[in-house]
Amino acid sequence: ADKEYVTGSSDVPVPLPVRLWQEEVHRPGVYDLEIDTSLLSPGQCADTIAEKLRQAPYPTAFQKLSNPSSAALEPF
Repeated sequence: ADKEYVTGSSDVPVPLPVRLWQEEVHRPGVYDLEIDTSLLSPGQCADTIAEKLRQAPYPTAFQKLSNPSSAALEPF
């Protein structure tokens, strides 16, 4: 089955399906940790993650998201 890939253009560099996917997978934007992998080396990223795991944040992002009354679920 030949499938065409959606590609960007000079007018719309990020195709609509890609933009919609990016928005949905990050909604509502609650994370335990955010890392800019363009600024850190793989080792630095691993160290940052390990430190966050040692801190054992509570409640975690998943716990916040599982609570229907959580302010984390409010729309942007």
